[in-house]
Amino acid sequence: MSTADGIEPFEGDDRQYTPTRLPGWLQEVNRPDRVQPEQLTRGQLTDLPPRQLLIYNDGRAVWHANIGPIHTPQLIALHEDLEEIVESNRHDGDKTKPAALVDAYPGLGKSTAVRAYGRSLYRKQITLRGETAPSGDRRVPVIYIALSGNTQIRGLNASICRFYGLPVTGDADTLAERAVDAVLSMKTTAIIVDDVHFLAGSKSNSARMANQLKYLSNVFPVTLIYVGVGVQQRGILHEG
Repeated sequence: MSTADGIEPFEGDDRQYTPTRLPGWLQEVNRPDRVQPEQLTRGQLTDLPPRQLLIYNDGRAVWHANIGPIHTPQLIALHEDLEEIVESNRHDGDKTKPAALVDAYPGLGKSTAVRAYGRSLYRKQITLRGETAPSGDRRVPVIYIALSGNTQIRGLNASICRFYGLPVTGDADTLAERAVDAVLSMKTTAIIVDDVHFLAGSKSNSARMANQLKYLSNVFPVTLIYVGVGVQQRGILHEG
């Protein structure tokens, strides 16, 4: 499609989605690797027509904004630790699976690193088991949710339902049951819970929230991977 002046529109390689919804998460999991723009000399840049120069610089901007994650020794070690936890959590449904916690200062790339592991695990599971679960539903081995400030129990359950595209009406128990059904039918094996430090943790609520997390670990046959800041100091994951 051309504009009124005959110029072909240029959308660029921006990939706008949210990984906290299944369609967006699928884009992140299945996205093709970006191709680095050709490096031009100053003379070549000078010779480019104005619009072509804009297009070239637009591609460079997108490329530099999306470099990584870089497989540093620390990233490789984190992925190996997560893989060990997930691979050892092959317990039957009557056994609780230990969770993982990635707890560090902000700005160090925790979310990026854990999502990269989730993407790798997702692809490996699809390669091994196929895209369709025995129920006939899409197989969704890994899901990703991110919590907002002062999240309550109902909000936590709603975030899981919202990821799957399920209704978020009803009380906390109704939402939890709805989420469990989705986990079972879509064969989810790992749930990444980002910004877990946003869980409401007042003295009156911390024990209830800890019990809710214990409930999730009991009824969800998955490995829960928590990501947050100062989580151990807050005590929300081991209160009571």
